[in-house]
Amino acid sequence: MDVEGARAIVLKGFNAEEYDHFGKVAFRIGPKKTGAKPGRTFMTLWLEEGFAVLMLNSEQQIELIDAHPGQFEPHPSKWGEKGATIMHLGKVNEKLFRDALSIAVVHAARP
Repeated sequence: MDVEGARAIVLKGFNAEEYDHFGKVAFRIGPKKTGAKPGRTFMTLWLEEGFAVLMLNSEQQIELIDAHPGQFEPHPSKWGEKGATIMHLGKVNEKLFRDALSIAVVHAARP
């Protein structure tokens, strides 16, 4: 999986809105109705670094890291302690990318 492939999957397969988030390409779920404010961010793409950061909860983060060591790791920040998870795009296939992304989208859509 590469950055451009990841971006294409997000835009085509998920109800995602792309925007700039502190200089990173970010994706958030679309508004629930026309004119409403946008939903939560579920992923950022780090173009230069070649990875994505998924916004998960701590439990989801631990499950992914345990199931796929070397492919996922906590982001080295306070956000990482709360579930922000680095996904190494060069180490995941499309199925795993879609599965992990689905977890992040569902998490972002929570009430």
